[in-house]
Parts: sequence; structure tokens; C-alpha cells
Amino acid sequence: MNIIYSVEDDKNIQNVIQIALKNSGFDIRMFSDSKSFFSAMDLELPEIILLDIMLPGMDGISMMKKIKSNPIWNKIPIMMVSAKGTEIDKVIGLDLGADDYLTKPFGVLELVSRVKALLRRTPEKPSDYLLEIKGLLLNPKEYLCSFNETPILLTSKEFQLLKLLMQNHLKVVTRDDILNIVWGYDFFGETRTLDVHIKELRMKLSKAGIAEEAIQTVRGVGYKFIL
Repeated sequence: MNIIYSVEDDKNIQNVIQIALKNSGFDIRMFSDSKSFFSAMDLELPEIILLDIMLPGMDGISMMKKIKSNPIWNKIPIMMVSAKGTEIDKVIGLDLGADDYLTKPFGVLELVSRVKALLRRTPEKPSDYLLEIKGLLLNPKEYLCSFNETPILLTSKEFQLLKLLMQNHLKVVTRDDILNIVWGYDFFGETRTLDVHIKELRMKLSKAGIAEEAIQTVRGVGYKFIL
């Protein structure tokens, strides 16, 4: 399922975007400001970003400049969604790096159509990017993992777990964030699920030559990959 991030502070427009894209089969995540958006970007990358211009705090243009200056993020297509609909506004947005510009008010069908068109023009998804850290190679597109060219066979959840930890190399990823992203739900029940997968992942990496301590437990918070 394609992940889309939308930054929009108007609750009514938030609802329109969320319902329209969710009903069209997209995994849509809504944000009201730059802080919550960039926190999410540090954990998981979307296929498309919908970005309003007039926002509290950092405005959409400044956010787009920050996204485009990041070598990991700069390939993600951005659609500006704004009430500023003059020709010069559109030219400025597109010249600064936006891949499309949708003027408010907009029709639901037009929004969905433009999102699908952006996806068709994007040959490589951020989730398909190769990850490599000190000989540990992860190929999400082909679901392959190896260390110094030695294959490591992982289950689907182990693979997704390792991908998330590698994407956040040297950063702590909380238990709640791991469960939300890898398992896809808020986790309030049996706490052993994640612990068991971490244990199995450590064991498989260890057999390939990576110390189990590479996945560091941050007690009471989560885990950190420190290879």
C-alpha cells in the first residue's frame, strides 16, 4: 500500500484528503505542522508528500527546501496544495522543486487522479532504496539481506524490523513506533511479540558475523542499531 504524508492545518481539508485517499486504497498519514511531519520522516518515508504552503511555524515553502536539501528525502515527489493559486505562486512552487501544484478548493477526483499520476512518474519508491551499513546490505525491492556477501535469511517481520533500525542508524526507535510501523497497529497487549523478533534477528545477524550488541536495547524506550 502506497504511503502518503499530507501536511495540512485546516481540519475540514484534512478530512477531505484523508477520506478521499483512504477510500482510493492509499495509506494516508495526516500532519498539522512541520515538527510532527519531520519526526515521522525520520522513521518512515512516504511515496508522496502533499504540502500546504500556509502552515503554523515553518511554512510549506521552507519545508520543501529542507526536504529537497536532504539526500535521502529529495527524490520523494511533492505536491503543493494551496489556496495561493495565482500563476506566479504556481511558478515559484514548481521552480523550487514541487512536482505538482493543486489549488484549493479542489475536487476529490482531481486530487486522487493527480496522486496516481505522480506515482506513475516515480520509478523508484523510497521504500525500495538499498540500505548499506559497514557491509550489511538490505535490498527492500528484492527482499534480500547479506553481510559481507553472506546471505541472511529473514522472515518478513524480521526484514521490516531490520530495515526500520537501519533507516534510523544510531538513533533510538521506540517500541511503540516499531510496533506501529512493522505490525501496523497500536500495541497494548502481549509485549513478547517484539522481544521475540529482536532475539531471533540478533541470533541470525550473529551467525553471519554481526555482534548481537549491534541491536542495542534502550531500557524502557526501545532499540538502537549501532553497527
